[in-house]
Amino acid sequence: MKLNFLNKFLIPFFCFVVVSCNDQSEPIQIQPLKKRIVFSGKNKHLMVFENYAKKIDGNKSLEKIQSLIYMDSAGNTSEAFAWIDKKNEIVKLQQTTSLATGRKIERIFYFLNGLKSMSRQLVYYYDRKIPVFSEERSYYSLKNSVIATFYRFSKTEEIDLATFNETRKHSVSHETAVAIIKRTGDFETRFQGFEEAFEKKFIVLGTENQTTTAAFNVLSPILSELIRNEKSRQNTLLDVQFTPITEPNGFTFQALIQLEYAQKGD
Repeated sequence: MKLNFLNKFLIPFFCFVVVSCNDQSEPIQIQPLKKRIVFSGKNKHLMVFENYAKKIDGNKSLEKIQSLIYMDSAGNTSEAFAWIDKKNEIVKLQQTTSLATGRKIERIFYFLNGLKSMSRQLVYYYDRKIPVFSEERSYYSLKNSVIATFYRFSKTEEIDLATFNETRKHSVSHETAVAIIKRTGDFETRFQGFEEAFEKKFIVLGTENQTTTAAFNVLSPILSELIRNEKSRQNTLLDVQFTPITEPNGFTFQALIQLEYAQKGD
């Protein structure tokens, strides 16, 4: 694992400056209303999907789970969030992928009784000379087929102000988001080694295709054992608990809370 992995892995810190204006005569700016999908007669029933998504978005009782942040060999990063109801079922998933080129892709999925009901895919084309933005929404039947897809495009980040139009049906997969949350497949947390950077020690976890890091400053028995047997323990599956940390200087990283060997059968 190269040091440049950690450099790319850091999450940028954005500082927002609010400037007050002393000119009291300046008229108050009225924010334009967000544009919603206008369903035609044959698609009026799709409003049920929109209402359900709005209900999920506003449900404060849902438990929110945050994944580790992973990086592939090309420098693209991925993370996911899951919202869990009282029945311990996922009702909403969000996957965010930031490409090394500068493009950002955000996918949001809504589930009802374990079935995908709606997907939203937002693409931020920061990699273009003049950035543009798009959103696509698809609605799914009980058989997971797409009922209809709508699309809108904007030259500003205020994508909510653009008008939706019906387009060709398009299904968006949620399997990668599930794998990120559950740490399966390419996103398993297998021991890959150790790194040191920015006066911190990191354990490197993941697979051949996706890796992640967690900083530690206390040597637990398992960490000590892994350090002594780094080569022989390569690819050992581990259970990891972590918390995201942002320091006053803006340096953001994942801090290791607990590390255990995965139980047999995991």
